[in-house]
Amino acid sequence: MKIAFVTNPNHPEIEDDDRPLAQALARRGAIVLTASWDDPDFAWDRVDLALLRSPWDYHRRCEEFLGWLARAEAVTTVVNDPEVVRWNINKRYLRELADKGVPTVPTAFVSRGESANLQDLCAARGWATVVLKPSISADSWETIRVAPDRHAEGQAYLDRHRPDREIMVQPFVKDVEERGEHSLMLFGGVYSHAVRKNSAFQGGRHVGPEGRTSDPGPDGVEMARNVLARAGFPKIPYARVDIARDDSGAPLLLELELFEPTLFFREMPGSEEALARVLMP
Repeated sequence: MKIAFVTNPNHPEIEDDDRPLAQALARRGAIVLTASWDDPDFAWDRVDLALLRSPWDYHRRCEEFLGWLARAEAVTTVVNDPEVVRWNINKRYLRELADKGVPTVPTAFVSRGESANLQDLCAARGWATVVLKPSISADSWETIRVAPDRHAEGQAYLDRHRPDREIMVQPFVKDVEERGEHSLMLFGGVYSHAVRKNSAFQGGRHVGPEGRTSDPGPDGVEMARNVLARAGFPKIPYARVDIARDDSGAPLLLELELFEPTLFFREMPGSEEALARVLMP
């Protein structure tokens, strides 16, 4: 079985965090390759599986990436499923999940080309400090936090992005910096492990290890399973569910990562075997 780890042109090799998975697949008899998703010379029809792992420039070239995805799925098996990727690539999925009863961070979407007054938007919802970011983004790209006394800065941000992209506005969840954002990994729908991530506003992965193993609590694990079930992918090969706690201490969905998240294999040695078994039963 030939498995290609799908990467990106800036980092075409397997990421350090994915090396344990590549080794686990090799031990099961797979031939593991790497290829940037935009490599014009790579023959996707010659691999049995294209494993989306680090196509981390997709948010800057979204239409190109989706075009490649359509071509790849026509000639090989792509994991996770391309329909899932197309649904997950725009964070508007948060609204859909909220409508299905998943506790999520309240979110307002400012469409491309739409004029919006940030101060009025926040006042209407009773929001103080807010976070602004593109609805298609990765690695906290173009993410800013705006305090109530700096609405002019946030308004300038909205005006700058208006011609090119949709922007999402959310109230800042203070638990992200107090108790931390927790990322829960599930393979085949089965909970594996969790890490506490560094806040992007405190330096994120640039100030030390990106995550440290953590205990998300039984309600956190149940929340993660419930999110996948409500999304309609209860046994998806791999998923990362990012949660924090609201003011009452209940888990709250921040993001559902279904096609390119770091899965923190290095933080939990042996966890790579769970995904290897899903990919190669």
